[in-house]
Amino acid sequence: MPTTLHELLPAERVGAPASWELLERRAKFAATEIDHTLGVEAGDADFAGIPCRTIRAGDRLTVLYLHGGGYRMGSPEAYNAYAAALAADTEATVVLPRYRLAPENPFPAGLRDALVVYEELAMTTDGPIVVAGDSAGAGMAAAVVVAVDTSDVRAPDGLMLLSPWLDLQCSSPFYETATDAFFPLASAESARDDYLQGAPAGNPLVSPLLADHTGFPATLIQVGGNEALVGDALGLTRALAAANITCTLEVIADQGHTWPLIYPDRGVSIASIESCARFIRSIEVGKAVE
Repeated sequence: MPTTLHELLPAERVGAPASWELLERRAKFAATEIDHTLGVEAGDADFAGIPCRTIRAGDRLTVLYLHGGGYRMGSPEAYNAYAAALAADTEATVVLPRYRLAPENPFPAGLRDALVVYEELAMTTDGPIVVAGDSAGAGMAAAVVVAVDTSDVRAPDGLMLLSPWLDLQCSSPFYETATDAFFPLASAESARDDYLQGAPAGNPLVSPLLADHTGFPATLIQVGGNEALVGDALGLTRALAAANITCTLEVIADQGHTWPLIYPDRGVSIASIESCARFIRSIEVGKAVE
């Protein structure tokens, strides 16, 4: 069994330059404002040489949060407000890696960054660790769990996924029936091709829906009822149930892709964040009684 997570990944490859259109889309991922009445501390730190954003309200547990953006967009600063709400509600520290993006850095570069950050947290953190993410970041979070399960590295205590993109084969029938237009099949296939650049979509480190799930921790999955990724969420829920893993699936009616991030002030978004906080607190309680 590998002693480090690096041994599980293929060699890194030279990627392609980002198009002007993609660079313009990246620029639109603006930083969000932190509500300083929450009493959190925001800063920047390196973990295993990877620059990260940290949002801290306490040290009861650590959340490794991997941002979304199709593996080719997004930034930790865009998650300031969301991470602050999670941290404040749980007295936790949220760590958001600035992982490398495709197409300049195709698979496995971004996942390697996430894994080395997780490995350092696992070695230096005594409290519970929850791995989390949204969209492509949720897929990467699940891939971290897949990698850790085949290594000697300490396993995470929980997994929390929002609108998870878990199957880069993009075979779900929900791509054809979803009413939410935020992440259509054409966008999914374009993002996949930029990320993989010839790597197989059936690799469980790329499509964790296809992995062996017997070693997964307790998991919370949230998905909007209108979005194309309902199929991925249902697939992982079924797989975890078959593996006898504690899993909660929340399908939120009439919501689209990553609704708590796009519409943070809506009651349904606030309720979703509160549910995440309850899940994180349950992981802490469960860890304490072991």
